[in-house]
Amino acid sequence: MKRLNPDICRRIRDARKAAKLSQSVVAEEVGCKQSALSMFEQGDGTKISEEAVVNLAKKFGISLDEPSGTGGGGDVQPTLSMSVPVAGFCPNPNCPTNHAYLVDGLEYRRPDRAAADPVGGRFCAMCGEVLEKKCPGCGAPVHDGAVCSFCGNPYVAVLQGRG
Repeated sequence: MKRLNPDICRRIRDARKAAKLSQSVVAEEVGCKQSALSMFEQGDGTKISEEAVVNLAKKFGISLDEPSGTGGGGDVQPTLSMSVPVAGFCPNPNCPTNHAYLVDGLEYRRPDRAAADPVGGRFCAMCGEVLEKKCPGCGAPVHDGAVCSFCGNPYVAVLQGRG
């Protein structure tokens, strides 16, 4: 299978979830194993046949030729070059990799991506939570800091401030 744009994998995963279909059901329908579909949805297209990818795209009405962020809806999504692995952050506010600080009485958590994701993995090295590699609010590439510079949402959701 040729190298896929990870955005296509994410859009197919999102479409499957929106349709409330399990990976097992979809995998059987398109002719692959559930484990291969799981890896595909994480951006690894090496374990799934090209025929299965075409079937997935047809099933959910997603063009394989369409560049990232040009879905016709007018929304331009920030893109990220996937040549360098992105260190993820742990979305668990209680994880020791997220450092608390106060701003105007509101508590924020600054993710320490190096501590949470020292090897570019899928799970937090400290607590085992599934890592986020993009802003949960807008899908923009993550950067050092606690708040997304594209949408202004904090990376790690925290309950009301203590102040």
